[in-house]
Amino acid sequence: MVKDSGTASVETLRKELMEANESRDAALNEVAEMKSSLEEFSQKLEYLETYCEELKKALRQAVQVKISLPAEKLTNPPRRGKSIDGIAENSMPVSEEVMVEGFLQIVSEARLSVKQFCKTLVGQLDETDHTLIETLNALLQPYKLSLNSKYSKAVLYYLEAIINQSLYQDFENCVFQKNGARKLLDPQQDRQARFQSFVALRNLSWNEVLRKGTKFYSEEFSKYCDKKMSGIITTLGWTRPWSEQLLQAFFVAAKCIWLLHLLAFSFNQPLAILRVDENVLFESDYMEDIFADRQRSQGPGRVKIMVMPGSAEPGSGKNFPRKGDYYAQSKCFFVLPSIIVI
Repeated sequence: MVKDSGTASVETLRKELMEANESRDAALNEVAEMKSSLEEFSQKLEYLETYCEELKKALRQAVQVKISLPAEKLTNPPRRGKSIDGIAENSMPVSEEVMVEGFLQIVSEARLSVKQFCKTLVGQLDETDHTLIETLNALLQPYKLSLNSKYSKAVLYYLEAIINQSLYQDFENCVFQKNGARKLLDPQQDRQARFQSFVALRNLSWNEVLRKGTKFYSEEFSKYCDKKMSGIITTLGWTRPWSEQLLQAFFVAAKCIWLLHLLAFSFNQPLAILRVDENVLFESDYMEDIFADRQRSQGPGRVKIMVMPGSAEPGSGKNFPRKGDYYAQSKCFFVLPSIIVI
Protein backbone atom coordinates (compact mmCIF):
# COMPACT_ATOMS: atom_id res chain seq x y z
CA MET A 1 0.00 0.00 0.00
CA VAL A 2 2.78 2.40 0.98
CA LYS A 3 4.75 1.31 -2.07
CA ASP A 4 1.80 2.02 -4.35
CA SER A 5 1.31 5.39 -2.71
CA GLY A 6 5.00 6.25 -3.21
CA THR A 7 4.87 5.21 -6.85
CA ALA A 8 1.80 7.37 -7.39
CA SER A 9 3.53 10.32 -5.76
CA VAL A 10 6.57 9.91 -8.02
CA GLU A 11 4.35 9.72 -11.09
CA THR A 12 2.48 12.81 -9.97
CA LEU A 13 5.72 14.70 -9.41
CA ARG A 14 7.06 13.54 -12.75
CA LYS A 15 3.89 14.72 -14.47
CA GLU A 16 4.03 18.06 -12.69
CA LEU A 17 7.69 18.42 -13.66
CA MET A 18 6.89 17.73 -17.32
CA GLU A 19 4.07 20.26 -17.22
CA ALA A 20 6.37 22.79 -15.57
CA ASN A 21 9.00 22.20 -18.27
CA GLU A 22 6.39 22.62 -20.98
CA SER A 23 5.17 25.82 -19.37
CA ARG A 24 8.75 27.06 -19.13
CA ASP A 25 9.42 26.24 -22.79
CA ALA A 26 6.20 27.96 -23.82
CA ALA A 27 7.14 31.00 -21.75
CA LEU A 28 10.63 31.08 -23.29
CA ASN A 29 9.15 30.85 -26.78
CA GLU A 30 6.75 33.66 -25.96
CA VAL A 31 9.61 35.78 -24.63
CA ALA A 32 11.63 35.09 -27.79
CA GLU A 33 8.67 36.08 -29.96
CA MET A 34 8.15 39.24 -27.93
CA LYS A 35 11.84 40.07 -28.23
CA SER A 36 11.69 39.55 -31.99
CA SER A 37 8.55 41.69 -32.20
CA LEU A 38 10.19 44.43 -30.15
CA GLU A 39 13.24 44.41 -32.42
CA GLU A 40 11.01 44.61 -35.48
CA PHE A 41 9.00 47.39 -33.87
CA SER A 42 12.21 49.23 -33.02
CA GLN A 43 13.35 48.99 -36.65
CA LYS A 44 10.00 50.27 -37.89
CA LEU A 45 10.09 53.10 -35.36
CA GLU A 46 13.58 54.06 -36.51
CA TYR A 47 12.35 53.93 -40.11
CA LEU A 48 9.40 56.19 -39.29
CA GLU A 49 11.60 58.65 -37.40
CA THR A 50 13.97 58.89 -40.35
CA TYR A 51 11.04 59.19 -42.73
CA CYS A 52 9.58 62.05 -40.67
CA GLU A 53 12.91 63.85 -40.73
CA GLU A 54 13.10 63.46 -44.50
CA LEU A 55 9.54 64.75 -44.87
CA LYS A 56 10.35 67.74 -42.66
CA LYS A 57 13.36 68.49 -44.84
CA ALA A 58 11.23 68.22 -47.99
CA LEU A 59 8.58 70.46 -46.43
CA ARG A 60 11.16 73.11 -45.55
CA GLN A 61 12.44 73.01 -49.12
CA ALA A 62 8.92 73.26 -50.53
CA VAL A 63 8.15 76.20 -48.23
CA GLN A 64 11.33 77.93 -49.38
CA VAL A 65 10.14 77.48 -52.96
CA LYS A 66 6.89 79.29 -52.18
CA ILE A 67 8.52 82.00 -50.07
CA SER A 68 11.06 82.75 -52.77
CA LEU A 69 8.48 83.13 -55.52
CA PRO A 70 7.79 86.75 -56.49
CA ALA A 71 4.62 88.18 -54.97
CA GLU A 72 2.86 88.52 -58.33
CA LYS A 73 3.42 84.82 -59.02
CA LEU A 74 1.67 83.94 -55.77
CA THR A 75 -1.24 86.35 -56.19
CA ASN A 76 -1.65 85.38 -59.85
CA PRO A 77 -0.86 81.65 -60.03
CA PRO A 78 -0.10 80.27 -63.48
CA ARG A 79 -3.02 79.05 -65.50
CA ARG A 80 -3.11 75.56 -66.83
CA GLY A 81 -0.80 75.46 -69.80
CA LYS A 82 1.65 78.02 -68.39
CA SER A 83 4.77 77.48 -66.30
CA ILE A 84 5.73 79.90 -63.52
CA ASP A 85 8.11 81.56 -65.96
CA GLY A 86 5.34 82.09 -68.47
CA ILE A 87 6.54 79.40 -70.87
CA ALA A 88 3.75 77.48 -72.56
CA GLU A 89 3.28 74.01 -71.15
CA ASN A 90 0.60 72.89 -73.61
CA SER A 91 -1.93 71.48 -71.17
CA MET A 92 0.38 69.87 -68.64
CA PRO A 93 -2.06 68.91 -65.86
CA VAL A 94 -0.19 70.75 -63.08
CA SER A 95 2.03 73.80 -62.81
CA GLU A 96 5.80 73.53 -62.66
CA GLU A 97 5.70 74.74 -59.06
CA VAL A 98 3.60 71.72 -58.08
CA MET A 99 5.96 69.44 -60.00
CA VAL A 100 8.93 70.89 -58.08
CA GLU A 101 7.26 70.18 -54.75
CA GLY A 102 6.48 66.65 -55.87
CA PHE A 103 10.04 66.14 -57.03
CA LEU A 104 11.46 67.24 -53.67
CA GLN A 105 9.17 64.79 -51.90
CA ILE A 106 10.24 61.91 -54.15
CA VAL A 107 13.90 62.82 -53.55
CA SER A 108 13.35 62.39 -49.81
CA GLU A 109 11.51 59.10 -50.31
CA ALA A 110 14.24 57.82 -52.63
CA ARG A 111 16.99 58.57 -50.12
CA LEU A 112 15.08 56.90 -47.33
CA SER A 113 14.11 53.83 -49.36
CA VAL A 114 17.68 53.15 -50.52
CA LYS A 115 18.85 53.49 -46.93
CA GLN A 116 16.19 50.99 -45.82
CA PHE A 117 17.13 48.58 -48.62
CA CYS A 118 20.77 48.65 -47.48
CA LYS A 119 19.79 47.99 -43.87
CA THR A 120 17.62 45.06 -44.95
CA LEU A 121 20.41 43.70 -47.15
CA VAL A 122 23.01 43.90 -44.37
CA GLY A 123 20.58 42.29 -41.93
CA GLN A 124 20.26 39.26 -44.22
CA LEU A 125 23.95 38.64 -44.83
CA ASP A 126 24.89 35.01 -44.32
CA GLU A 127 28.30 34.94 -42.67
CA THR A 128 28.82 31.38 -43.90
CA ASP A 129 28.69 32.66 -47.49
CA HIS A 130 32.42 33.31 -47.71
CA THR A 131 32.34 34.43 -51.35
CA LEU A 132 29.78 37.14 -50.57
CA ILE A 133 31.65 38.31 -47.48
CA GLU A 134 34.96 38.45 -49.37
CA THR A 135 33.37 40.43 -52.22
CA LEU A 136 31.79 42.95 -49.85
CA ASN A 137 35.01 43.34 -47.88
CA ALA A 138 36.87 43.92 -51.16
CA LEU A 139 34.38 46.68 -52.03
CA LEU A 140 34.84 48.28 -48.61
CA GLN A 141 38.61 47.78 -48.38
CA PRO A 142 39.55 50.97 -50.33
CA TYR A 143 37.72 52.93 -47.63
CA LYS A 144 39.46 51.03 -44.80
CA LEU A 145 36.26 49.31 -43.69
CA SER A 146 35.07 45.73 -43.38
CA LEU A 147 31.92 43.84 -42.46
CA ASN A 148 33.32 43.19 -38.99
CA SER A 149 31.59 46.46 -38.16
CA LYS A 150 28.61 45.78 -40.42
CA TYR A 151 26.16 47.62 -38.17
CA SER A 152 28.17 50.82 -38.07
CA LYS A 153 26.81 53.88 -39.84
CA ALA A 154 29.95 54.16 -41.95
CA VAL A 155 29.54 50.69 -43.48
CA LEU A 156 25.89 51.38 -44.26
CA TYR A 157 26.73 54.72 -45.89
CA TYR A 158 29.42 53.20 -48.09
CA LEU A 159 27.13 50.35 -49.05
CA GLU A 160 24.44 52.93 -49.81
CA ALA A 161 26.91 54.71 -52.10
CA ILE A 162 27.64 51.47 -53.97
CA ILE A 163 23.92 50.72 -54.38
CA ASN A 164 23.16 54.27 -55.55
CA GLN A 165 25.93 54.07 -58.15
CA SER A 166 24.06 51.15 -59.67
CA LEU A 167 20.52 52.52 -59.31
CA TYR A 168 21.38 55.97 -60.73
CA GLN A 169 23.59 54.77 -63.57
CA ASP A 170 22.44 56.33 -66.88
CA PHE A 171 19.95 58.60 -65.06
CA GLU A 172 20.97 61.44 -67.38
CA ASN A 173 19.70 59.54 -70.41
CA CYS A 174 16.09 60.28 -71.39
CA VAL A 175 15.06 56.61 -71.15
CA PHE A 176 17.44 55.62 -68.33
CA GLN A 177 19.57 53.51 -70.70
CA LYS A 178 23.02 54.00 -72.12
CA ASN A 179 22.66 55.66 -75.54
CA GLY A 180 18.87 55.27 -75.25
CA ALA A 181 16.55 57.29 -77.49
CA ARG A 182 13.11 58.54 -76.55
CA LYS A 183 10.10 56.97 -78.22
CA LEU A 184 8.16 60.18 -78.80
CA LEU A 185 10.05 62.79 -80.78
CA ASP A 186 7.55 65.54 -80.06
CA PRO A 187 8.92 67.11 -76.83
CA GLN A 188 5.51 68.02 -75.44
CA GLN A 189 3.98 64.62 -76.10
CA ASP A 190 7.03 63.02 -74.52
CA ARG A 191 6.69 65.15 -71.38
CA GLN A 192 2.99 64.40 -71.07
CA ALA A 193 3.54 60.67 -71.53
CA ARG A 194 6.22 60.64 -68.83
CA PHE A 195 4.05 62.56 -66.40
CA GLN A 196 1.09 60.24 -67.06
CA SER A 197 3.35 57.27 -66.35
CA PHE A 198 4.53 58.97 -63.15
CA VAL A 199 0.94 59.43 -61.96
CA ALA A 200 0.04 55.84 -62.88
CA LEU A 201 2.97 54.34 -60.95
CA ARG A 202 3.06 56.76 -58.00
CA ASN A 203 0.83 54.63 -55.76
CA LEU A 204 1.80 51.21 -57.10
CA SER A 205 2.02 48.90 -54.07
CA TRP A 206 4.04 45.80 -53.35
CA ASN A 207 0.87 43.71 -53.02
CA GLU A 208 -0.20 44.74 -56.52
CA VAL A 209 3.21 43.74 -57.85
CA LEU A 210 3.00 40.38 -56.08
CA ARG A 211 -0.35 39.70 -57.76
CA LYS A 212 0.43 40.83 -61.30
CA GLY A 213 4.15 41.64 -61.55
CA THR A 214 5.79 44.93 -62.52
CA LYS A 215 5.53 44.20 -66.26
CA PHE A 216 1.73 44.38 -66.06
CA TYR A 217 1.95 48.01 -64.94
CA SER A 218 4.99 49.16 -66.93
CA GLU A 219 7.26 47.17 -69.21
CA GLU A 220 9.97 49.86 -69.03
CA PHE A 221 9.91 49.90 -65.23
CA SER A 222 10.03 46.10 -65.17
CA LYS A 223 13.13 46.11 -67.39
CA TYR A 224 14.72 48.73 -65.15
CA CYS A 225 14.10 46.59 -62.04
CA ASP A 226 15.51 43.46 -63.71
CA LYS A 227 18.60 45.30 -64.93
CA LYS A 228 19.35 47.03 -61.63
CA MET A 229 18.73 43.92 -59.54
CA SER A 230 21.03 41.92 -61.79
CA GLY A 231 23.69 44.63 -61.51
CA ILE A 232 23.50 44.73 -57.71
CA ILE A 233 23.65 40.93 -57.46
CA THR A 234 26.73 40.88 -59.71
CA THR A 235 28.44 43.75 -57.89
CA LEU A 236 27.90 42.20 -54.46
CA GLY A 237 28.52 38.62 -55.54
CA TRP A 238 25.17 37.59 -54.04
CA THR A 239 24.30 33.96 -54.86
CA ARG A 240 21.27 33.15 -52.68
CA PRO A 241 17.68 33.95 -53.70
CA TRP A 242 16.41 37.20 -52.21
CA SER A 243 13.83 36.98 -49.45
CA GLU A 244 10.46 38.66 -49.93
CA GLN A 245 11.46 41.32 -47.41
CA LEU A 246 14.57 42.16 -49.42
CA LEU A 247 12.65 42.10 -52.70
CA GLN A 248 10.07 44.49 -51.28
CA ALA A 249 12.75 46.88 -50.01
CA PHE A 250 14.41 46.81 -53.44
CA PHE A 251 11.09 47.42 -55.20
CA VAL A 252 10.35 50.50 -53.08
CA ALA A 253 13.82 51.96 -53.73
CA ALA A 254 13.73 51.18 -57.47
CA LYS A 255 10.23 52.63 -57.81
CA CYS A 256 11.23 55.89 -56.12
CA ILE A 257 14.22 56.39 -58.40
CA TRP A 258 12.20 55.44 -61.48
CA LEU A 259 9.58 58.01 -60.46
CA LEU A 260 12.35 60.58 -59.98
CA HIS A 261 13.51 59.97 -63.53
CA LEU A 262 10.00 60.19 -64.97
CA LEU A 263 9.35 63.46 -63.16
CA ALA A 264 12.78 64.91 -63.96
CA PHE A 265 12.09 64.51 -67.68
CA SER A 266 8.54 65.84 -67.35
CA PHE A 267 9.82 69.39 -66.91
CA ASN A 268 10.11 71.77 -69.83
CA GLN A 269 13.85 71.63 -69.25
CA PRO A 270 14.85 68.23 -67.78
CA LEU A 271 16.32 68.42 -64.30
CA ALA A 272 20.05 67.95 -63.95
CA ILE A 273 21.56 65.22 -61.80
CA LEU A 274 24.52 66.39 -59.71
CA ARG A 275 27.36 63.95 -59.21
CA VAL A 276 30.59 64.47 -57.29
CA ASP A 277 33.86 62.69 -58.08
CA GLU A 278 36.10 61.27 -55.41
CA ASN A 279 39.01 63.38 -54.18
CA VAL A 280 37.62 66.72 -55.40
CA LEU A 281 37.68 69.66 -52.99
CA PHE A 282 34.68 69.83 -50.66
CA GLU A 283 32.45 72.87 -51.30
CA SER A 284 29.87 73.39 -48.59
CA ASP A 285 27.69 75.53 -50.87
CA TYR A 286 27.19 72.64 -53.26
CA MET A 287 27.65 69.50 -51.15
CA GLU A 288 26.26 68.03 -47.95
CA ASP A 289 28.76 66.26 -45.68
CA ILE A 290 26.98 63.34 -43.99
CA PHE A 291 29.45 63.43 -41.09
CA ALA A 292 29.44 67.21 -40.79
CA ASP A 293 29.41 67.01 -36.98
CA ARG A 294 32.61 64.97 -36.96
CA GLN A 295 35.90 66.76 -36.36
CA ARG A 296 38.22 66.74 -39.35
CA SER A 297 41.84 67.68 -39.76
CA GLN A 298 42.61 71.30 -40.55
CA GLY A 299 42.69 72.41 -44.16
CA PRO A 300 40.30 71.95 -47.06
CA GLY A 301 38.49 68.62 -47.07
CA ARG A 302 38.18 66.33 -50.05
CA VAL A 303 35.35 64.08 -51.13
CA LYS A 304 35.92 60.47 -50.17
CA ILE A 305 32.77 59.07 -51.78
CA MET A 306 29.39 60.30 -53.03
CA VAL A 307 26.60 58.57 -51.12
CA MET A 308 23.66 60.12 -52.96
CA PRO A 309 23.62 62.40 -56.02
CA GLY A 310 21.88 65.74 -55.91
CA SER A 311 19.69 67.44 -58.48
CA ALA A 312 18.75 70.90 -59.69
CA GLU A 313 16.63 72.77 -62.16
CA PRO A 314 18.95 75.09 -64.07
CA GLY A 315 17.59 78.57 -64.69
CA SER A 316 17.73 79.68 -68.29
CA GLY A 317 20.99 81.49 -68.83
CA LYS A 318 21.71 81.68 -65.11
CA ASN A 319 24.66 80.50 -63.10
CA PHE A 320 24.34 77.18 -61.35
CA PRO A 321 22.55 77.62 -58.02
CA ARG A 322 24.15 77.65 -54.62
CA LYS A 323 22.89 76.07 -51.43
CA GLY A 324 19.61 77.68 -50.41
CA ASP A 325 18.62 78.95 -53.87
CA TYR A 326 15.06 77.64 -54.15
CA TYR A 327 13.49 79.77 -56.87
CA ALA A 328 15.48 82.64 -55.47
CA GLN A 329 17.27 85.06 -57.78
CA SER A 330 18.35 82.27 -60.12
CA LYS A 331 14.84 80.74 -60.10
CA CYS A 332 16.30 77.32 -59.40
CA PHE A 333 15.92 74.68 -56.76
CA PHE A 334 18.92 72.74 -55.61
CA VAL A 335 19.14 69.38 -53.81
CA LEU A 336 22.62 68.87 -52.38
CA PRO A 337 24.46 65.67 -53.22
CA SER A 338 25.30 63.76 -50.01
CA ILE A 339 28.98 62.91 -49.66
CA ILE A 340 31.57 61.77 -47.11
CA VAL A 341 34.54 64.09 -46.62
CA ILE A 342 38.08 63.20 -45.58
